[in-house]
Amino acid sequence: MSYMPRKELEGILDYIMNRADEAEFEVIVKACQRRAKDRNSFGKINGKGPGATSRMVAEGIQEQMGFSMNGIRSTVRGLVEDIIRKNAPEVSEEELADLMEAYVPDPAAAKDKPAPASKLPPEALLSMVRQFVEFSEQRMPPSRQRELWEQMPRWQDEYWAIFPAEVKALIKAYLDGKLNGDTFATGILSILGL
Repeated sequence: MSYMPRKELEGILDYIMNRADEAEFEVIVKACQRRAKDRNSFGKINGKGPGATSRMVAEGIQEQMGFSMNGIRSTVRGLVEDIIRKNAPEVSEEELADLMEAYVPDPAAAKDKPAPASKLPPEALLSMVRQFVEFSEQRMPPSRQRELWEQMPRWQDEYWAIFPAEVKALIKAYLDGKLNGDTFATGILSILGL
């Protein structure tokens, strides 16, 4: 079990106790209640746990609403590739291809394999949060905006749908000016386990 530093915990508690408005507080309460329920009741539904059930529901939504998973996958692949190239420039093209397949596998090839246990890499989520906030604060260069819109026309909505509830609450609080940049960054890194 990992613990967050005392200063981070104090910042989060201060936000909850002193600065969260009614709507934000309600989101926090609901998130805590959901977390407690998930931890205490194994959430077995039709013989499946919460993870398997949520994957099944997500697949159903994808089929019914026709979400562009290829667009999301393409954007995530680009983010992961950028992270790898920045942090390990010595990686060969072959090694990069293997890493990309490990982090963002081809869904067609994955149908023959057991479902992967991993989710989006935390670094990819962090990059998505940065892009979302840069765009929201009108700091994103127009060329990057155009690139994202070409890859995924509704990227902001799709990113928002992917973010965990705790990340959404922190983003909203930061953009509303209720959290400073350091507290926001520390909270995001803590939630993502980075």
